[in-house]
Amino acid sequence: MLSLVYVSTMARPVTDEELAEILVIAREKNLQLGITGILAHQGSNCLGIIEGDDDVVRERFAGIRQDPRHINVREVAVDQISERAFPEWSMAFQPADPLIRDIPGFLDLFSDHPAAVPGGSGGSRAKALLGWFRKHPLAPLTDQGVGDAIEPRLQIISAAIMVLHDVGVERADMDQIADTAGISVDALRQHFPTRQSLLTATVDRWSSTLSRPLLPIAEQYGAVAYLHALIVAYSEEPALMRLLASTLAASSDPANEGADYYRTLYLRFRQTIRGALEHDIRTGREPDTMEPARATEQLLALYDGLRVQALLVPGFDIIEAFDRAASRMRRGWSEDYRRTDLFEIPLDRTREHANRPDLFGPE
Repeated sequence: MLSLVYVSTMARPVTDEELAEILVIAREKNLQLGITGILAHQGSNCLGIIEGDDDVVRERFAGIRQDPRHINVREVAVDQISERAFPEWSMAFQPADPLIRDIPGFLDLFSDHPAAVPGGSGGSRAKALLGWFRKHPLAPLTDQGVGDAIEPRLQIISAAIMVLHDVGVERADMDQIADTAGISVDALRQHFPTRQSLLTATVDRWSSTLSRPLLPIAEQYGAVAYLHALIVAYSEEPALMRLLASTLAASSDPANEGADYYRTLYLRFRQTIRGALEHDIRTGREPDTMEPARATEQLLALYDGLRVQALLVPGFDIIEAFDRAASRMRRGWSEDYRRTDLFEIPLDRTREHANRPDLFGPE
């Protein structure tokens, strides 16, 4: 297998919508090709790491070179590898933040006249960066940095994401998270008195890190395209899907700590989808025979149900399943709704089944 590091400059400033589109297209294409990697971005500068079969990586990089949105595309490091550094991500995304600025040598890679700082040539700088990312594999999802100036709460949340990613929500405890964060349990509890309060903050941080860059897709391409992009992103983070499933179940009980917050979070997401569908009707993307409230119910039933199946059914292709079902659903929106008696079961037949369990086969 091959690992290739490249840098490029955007031909012009890009909008949030264009960044979201780049991310979605890169993930889709890389999933099809069996490529994994990371895309780091700051200002007009991009750094990409792609890994996979030799010929596939070379072909993918050739396509990036031909992309008119990129100029000064340069290969700065290429290595034969025995295992992937980013096995679970078709394209992890790191937006501009102090993490990128703090990685030694990142900005200097884009200079035509590199400053005389430790790190040597562009190739060795790129390899140093690759080594850093390999040592910090969850950096795109957390606030892992190379300095000590990380705000304590974010440091703890970052540690929680790493522990949850490794052992899952049921086995993660405060001791493990404190140890990963490099602090005592007492210090952790000063910021998060209970395990549930930490999980609540972690859900918010982790899910928003994945979903926020994709939000422009809703306005530009529609609600269905936005949910498709989310499905692709979440399919690469089963640990987060398990955490979300756990928190949603907990939110159904008002007595549970954090239930109100989780419910509010879900209702806000639901309203986002409904607002996107209303916009789709106004722009002619969806037919006016579609009722946004009903369509929201249908889409979220599909979206939530498929995520549960992806956790329980080995080899389940959640992306293909969503696309197929959503396509049929959209065709139905073009038709006037007519109530049907197809699913109604006569009351006497219902009682007959209840009184005769043998009708359902041997127990």
